[in-house]
Parts: sequence; C-alpha cells; structure tokens
Amino acid sequence: MKVLKRITIGHNMNLQPFKDKIQQLKGRRQKIQEELSASQTAAKAHRRELRNAEKAQVIIQLTAQSTQDELKYQLTELPKLALQSVFDDAYDFAVDFTIRREKVEVDFWFVREGARINPKDNSGLGSVDIAGLALRPALWSLRSPRNRASIWLDEPFKHLKGAEANRRALAMLSEICKPRPEKNWPGLQVVMIADERASREDLLEVADCIYEFSMRGRQTIVKRIK
Repeated sequence: MKVLKRITIGHNMNLQPFKDKIQQLKGRRQKIQEELSASQTAAKAHRRELRNAEKAQVIIQLTAQSTQDELKYQLTELPKLALQSVFDDAYDFAVDFTIRREKVEVDFWFVREGARINPKDNSGLGSVDIAGLALRPALWSLRSPRNRASIWLDEPFKHLKGAEANRRALAMLSEICKPRPEKNWPGLQVVMIADERASREDLLEVADCIYEFSMRGRQTIVKRIK
C-alpha cells in the first residue's frame, strides 16, 4: 500500500529561501558550465600543442639524423682515404654517436670484414697513428669559425714500420696540405718534428722547408736543408 503525502503551501508561506536556493544552484551551474567550457578550450589547445610537438619532434629527429650522417661522413672520409693511401690491406674506419652521462660522445672503430675493432686494443698502432693524424684536420674543418690553418705534429708516424709505409704517409700528408677549393678545403700548414724513420730524400720531396737540429756540447745547432 502506497502512502501519499500531500504538501500544502499556504498563501502566507515564505518562499524566499527556496528562491535563494534556486539562484544559488543556477549560479553554481553557470560556474560549472564556464569551467567546463574553459577546460574544453584548454584541452583543445593542449591537443593542438601536442600535435605540433609531435611534428616538431619528427623534424628534430630527422634533422639530428641528417646532421649525424653528415658528421659521420666528414669524420670518416679523411681517415679512410689516409689509411688506404698508406696500407695495402687497410682497415675501414667508422664512428658511432652514443649518449653517455647525458652527453653525446663519439666512438671510433676500425672495421674489417664487417667486424668492428677497438683501434687501441686490437690493431696495429701504425694504423692508429695514421687515423689519428687524419682526424686532426677533419676535426679542424668542423670548427666554426676556423682558426689558423696550421697543425703541429711531433713524430706522428712513430709506430709506423717500414720505409715504404713512411714514404706513403708523407705523401698522404702532403696531399692533405694541398688546398682544394672544389671541396671547400683551404689547405693546411704542417710543422712536423720527424725522426729517422722518414728518410731525408722522402722529406726533401714533400716538404717546403726543412731544418735540421743537432747538439754540439750545450749548444743547439740549426741548419736549413731546404
């Protein structure tokens, strides 16, 4: 059995509290609608920013990859050519960019038959001398602005064995020094201390100027040979 309760409102009943409550609820509804509209607008803006950020990330990744590819080419081209100029069975040369300690570092590798070799641990030090020498002008070419085009070398071929290998190394160094405008290469001036591994005849052939230093007692004797 249902019991119906009748509520009778008399003419003298005060309705103002109900009206005030209704106005309060209307005000709350209006505020909620405004907040909802603002949230929807903000959400739409955030979605647009997210799409733009995703597009920017793709562009940055492509640009970074392109930059790394260009850097890899500039860092490996000269060492590869130098190794091939000096050795008949030369290593290939490769670089990797690796993030360590929140910084990008470069790893250098010799490559033979697809296998990567740590240059310092498992290869002849003569190859390390040649690759390291060629890396110096390669790194210099990446500087902006470039400083004076000169490099100082102290017995750069000290681990290179054999007169023929040393002769080839000198010829390679001479080629690096030559300006090549078609490749935006201004050429280099090299000041080098050479030991007896390089013959005087080979030095005379490639060098523009040669000085010989010798000791006489406590005096250093300097003689210009070429």
